[in-house]
Amino acid sequence: MSEFVIFDLDGVLVDTQDAENGGLAHVGELMGLYLDKERRDELFSGKKMQECLDLMAEITGTPPPEGAMALARARCDELIGPRLEPIEGTAHALERLSAAGTGMCVASNSPPGIMADRLGKAGVLHHFEGRLFSAYDIGAWKPDPGLFLWAAAECGAAVADCVVVEDSPVGVDAGLGAGMRVLQYTADPATGPHREGVRTFASLRELPGLIRSAHHLTAPARYASAHPGGTA
Repeated sequence: MSEFVIFDLDGVLVDTQDAENGGLAHVGELMGLYLDKERRDELFSGKKMQECLDLMAEITGTPPPEGAMALARARCDELIGPRLEPIEGTAHALERLSAAGTGMCVASNSPPGIMADRLGKAGVLHHFEGRLFSAYDIGAWKPDPGLFLWAAAECGAAVADCVVVEDSPVGVDAGLGAGMRVLQYTADPATGPHREGVRTFASLRELPGLIRSAHHLTAPARYASAHPGGTA
């Protein structure tokens, strides 16, 4: 079996999840909602931005301000700053996988322009030229498995050959829902998997070895997500 790797973007390849959540939290404060980091992560990580705005409106009983998405993205860009570092070990892992001839793509809930910009700033875009897949292109956001299934089909990869690399619970559920094997990046070695049977790892430097042995992972039966219709 020749594995094909489908990467998430934020929180796996580039360290932007805190900034993304901070941008949304900024909008939340304009709505009278003040959240600590743990609560931000719980509410926002890996989700479609509109879903997060709708959730804050439900909690506060206040509609988001005009231009809320633009406000959140502007604040996110401020938090990221002019330079974006890939997550430690990412460049090493991608070089090793590329040298081994492993097929790779990125499938993200982020808009396509943001995906290309962040990968470019991080210096790793060249590993994925022509293989960036955005939920906005097909109207299917994780945990809907459609994004991963579309990415695999466009790249000519069989579902049985695909290994999804994710960090967020919604991404893990999307990968399982697609019937693909999933590796969950946790950063903290003490963090357990989101779903039973999912292999976790704490350093991107481990990834090439994990991919080489990925045939030992069990491809799940189609996982019934709590949101079978996705969040589109």
